[in-house]
Amino acid sequence: MDKDVILVGGFSEMIELCEECNLNIAGIIDQPNWKSTVNPYPLLGQDKDASHLYKKYCNCEIVISPDSPILRQKLYQHYQQYGFKFATIISPHARISKSSIIGEGCVIQSGVNISSNCFLGKFIKLNTNANVMHDNKIEDFSTIAPNAVLLGKVHVGEKSYIGANSTILPNIKIGNETTIGAGAVVTKDVKQGVTVKGVPAK
Repeated sequence: MDKDVILVGGFSEMIELCEECNLNIAGIIDQPNWKSTVNPYPLLGQDKDASHLYKKYCNCEIVISPDSPILRQKLYQHYQQYGFKFATIISPHARISKSSIIGEGCVIQSGVNISSNCFLGKFIKLNTNANVMHDNKIEDFSTIAPNAVLLGKVHVGEKSYIGANSTILPNIKIGNETTIGAGAVVTKDVKQGVTVKGVPAK
């Protein structure tokens, strides 16, 4: 086993990703009614138990599971104040260029492609089969949903959500806290804090 981790959010796909990466899952932090009939990992507590859990599990790294960029930031801030460190999880079935940079706490799932000279900030989540082409920059806490395609020199702002099967054309800038709808085709820059959808996205 490479390292010991605790998952914040007991999502089955995240449990399986950690297993795929040969990580030792010490347990799950989730709601009291969380249970899994498939995975044998114990429920350690809830977010409010972080201080107590750190005393027992200070050698474990935290994996933040939820897709929501805003929620991931809040969870990071909560656990960071108690001293926890954060794991970067990269599926062995992802392809990442050696010239790209991956920040702390990122989660990169199976089938993801990250091409040359890309920069991913902290706590980015790239879901299954996301395709990030050359010279992209993705800022902290953003989420790229399954099968989304970011063509060359796209800049995605902080805490943005790029929907499943969407396509961002080259040289596009996406503002902070912006949502791109599923299946959208983005042909021009998108301002901060808005939602766009459709073909072309509006």
